[in-house]
Amino acid sequence: SFEELLNSVKKTVSRIPDLGELYYYDTALHIGAKLGLMPVKVYLHAGTKDGARRLKLSCRNKTIDFDQLPIELRCLAPYEIEDFLCIFKKGFPQVNFCK
Repeated sequence: SFEELLNSVKKTVSRIPDLGELYYYDTALHIGAKLGLMPVKVYLHAGTKDGARRLKLSCRNKTIDFDQLPIELRCLAPYEIEDFLCIFKKGFPQVNFCK
């Protein structure tokens, strides 16, 4: 699974200084794409966490399940949502999709 791959990447390179969650995720994503192991959840690192907070999503866990996302984002794959949250972390106003 992608989760197992991500954990393997972390375990393998965690002793290298200055590598963090984004490096682990991006490395696992590239390897996973080649192996056909893609994430089924949205993983939160610094940038995605900022974007998720701006959309008033829960950031208590390391991931966000699809059912916690606004319906407008559910047409995207988890890795696309991760990109969206990170890229637009400062580029959209704080809104609450769930009214």
